[in-house]
Amino acid sequence: MRFFVFFIFAGFAALFYAERASASSLDELYRDIIRSDNRGYLPLFVKNRQTPDHLFLSEEDLASVPETKPDDKTAETIKLSNDFQRRSILMQARQRQWLKTIAAVKANQVTPLELNDITTRAQENDPKATEILAWMYTKGVGVAPDFVAAFNLYKKAASLNVANAEQNALSVYKSMNEEQRRKVKNTP
Repeated sequence: MRFFVFFIFAGFAALFYAERASASSLDELYRDIIRSDNRGYLPLFVKNRQTPDHLFLSEEDLASVPETKPDDKTAETIKLSNDFQRRSILMQARQRQWLKTIAAVKANQVTPLELNDITTRAQENDPKATEILAWMYTKGVGVAPDFVAAFNLYKKAASLNVANAEQNALSVYKSMNEEQRRKVKNTP
């Protein structure tokens, strides 16, 4: 009897909610529910975070996107989309600059632009940039050789889990003279 009552209740519930559930899969149903709870916006924790690069618009395509009026109901969603596209274009430009910076370091043609890029990334605790800057101070590429700065940067790179950074710091320490070793011991 309970099964029959449950079956009847489930049938009425399905008829009542049939129009609202337009999704063809559980994932789409979940996304629809999240959208309805967030006024049409799908939060980042639901979106696919690994969007393929070919889905990003180029700067020319972004310029052709029409602007929306503030009174339009979809203006908030479109604005968020445009902000995402702008951020992705900026991230791609920063990645291109980073590749140019690495090429300049390899070619021993570091300009103040590349040095600023590496220094900024090292200050932001980028492990690769910290290691490269330490190497530059060790070899004197683009900067004056400074074993104390190189040692400190290699120690920082080791704390950022860079492979062989601890051994590189030890090698730099062995290359220092007594005065430089005292400076390392006196630094916090």
